[in-house]
Amino acid sequence: MRYASVIVDIPTRALARAYDYAIPAALEGECVVGATVLVTFSGRAAVAYVTEVSDKPPEGVDPSRIREVERVLAPSAFDKSQAQLALWMAREYAAPLADCVRLLVAPGQSVRVRREGDSGPWQLVCDRTDAVDDRWASLGEAAEGFVPAANASRQRQVLEALSSGPVRMAELSLLVPGAGAAVRALQKRGVVAIEHRRRVRGGESTALSSASAARPHSLTDGQREALAAIGAVASSGEGGIVLVDGVTGSGKTEVYLQAIECALEHGQGAIVLVPEISLTAQTVGRFRSRFGDKVAVLHSRLSAGERYDQWDMVRSGDARVVVGARSALFAPVRDLGLIVIDEEHEHTYKQDSSPRYHARDVAARMALVGRVPLVLGSATPSMEMLSAADEGTWRGLPVSAVRMRERPGGAQLPSVEVIDMRVHRERAGLTSLSMPLQRALVDCVQGGHKAVLLHNRRGFANFLMCRDCGCVPTCPHCSTSLTYHERGHSLKCHTCGSSWPVRVYPDP
Repeated sequence: MRYASVIVDIPTRALARAYDYAIPAALEGECVVGATVLVTFSGRAAVAYVTEVSDKPPEGVDPSRIREVERVLAPSAFDKSQAQLALWMAREYAAPLADCVRLLVAPGQSVRVRREGDSGPWQLVCDRTDAVDDRWASLGEAAEGFVPAANASRQRQVLEALSSGPVRMAELSLLVPGAGAAVRALQKRGVVAIEHRRRVRGGESTALSSASAARPHSLTDGQREALAAIGAVASSGEGGIVLVDGVTGSGKTEVYLQAIECALEHGQGAIVLVPEISLTAQTVGRFRSRFGDKVAVLHSRLSAGERYDQWDMVRSGDARVVVGARSALFAPVRDLGLIVIDEEHEHTYKQDSSPRYHARDVAARMALVGRVPLVLGSATPSMEMLSAADEGTWRGLPVSAVRMRERPGGAQLPSVEVIDMRVHRERAGLTSLSMPLQRALVDCVQGGHKAVLLHNRRGFANFLMCRDCGCVPTCPHCSTSLTYHERGHSLKCHTCGSSWPVRVYPDP
């Protein structure tokens, strides 16, 4: 008899430990680490996730009193190291164990137990997204020399459509109405063969000119130094953090690409995190231009089916590089050899719902346990990582910093001039634009160029609201809420420019 340690998933009960169940002989091949199972817990049916399998029963417990796993609901979705990561996250972030394990299950999987009313029977509800297989038709072995009957016009049309190569059945039915019956008749005679091919949903592509990563002729000194630091951490076999502090346009992406190439050559995989979903398509385009179909993308804007296909490509080993937002960190990458977090200072790496984790901290834990390099790239590193680089260690990992201050091809950084408005206000008059800025704008326009001025916000408050009735003043011309300007005490419409004065009452 074997025994499974499981995390019971009951949303109304935040269970803080794993429980042991016996594995019946009929389920030994299916009940493995990462599987979703059905168990009886506290007199009710419950869904659970297997995190460990052992040949020995728990100490101090009579084996005859241990309940058995009833059935396996979903195949394995994660391995033992990822299960240990979920347990660590539950302790580190004081989160329910089930919430942490759910990060690792297959996308689109919703397995739960519910009942109607307090006395109704428990019912198992399984909603799982599975792979989609398309049927393709092609000419069979008996097609050569076969001549359809004189009145079999659809068979002739089908054979003519298949003469140039295999055709998907859905497209064949559009080309030849009623092709299904003709194909079945031809299949019985061996004239047409039907096969099932996996269709991958959500294969992203981009036409952006910047979404390509041509290999440069030479690297800058900073790029070579960064790659040497990453290689040193990888060869040490102990794990470590490399902080790549590079100015915008210094070629950090090329460092990531060549570091991933090295990992792939050693049969390892890589995870690349980007802060915004809007950047994913461009980043995926660059990586796919270098690594082709080995790149999978994972983020929340994909449908459940698209996420499942990408996730399954990673689990099967067809994709070795994962690019995506913070949730991509939990992809089932085989033999993980490198983790890259671009723009590590961004706040979007913090999860604002349970479990409230920081992707950078979780990645550091993965690098420590897996003994792999963690590359943190940024043009403006966070204060935590700058301090860690000075101290030389962070979360049990050695930290080395590489500063890239040059751009490939000798491109120069733009010059920045800080204007003290206390000095220039008298010269500029009532306007908020200094004289140097005004002259620069005039020169820009006269030279036939364009300029962009950024302003954080116009007005003191985006709207006013009555506390008694909830009324929000809107513009009678544009039907948009009026912005309150504290200076001058007025409500203004930023669409048509209309304004109304506001009477200010003294505080009671």
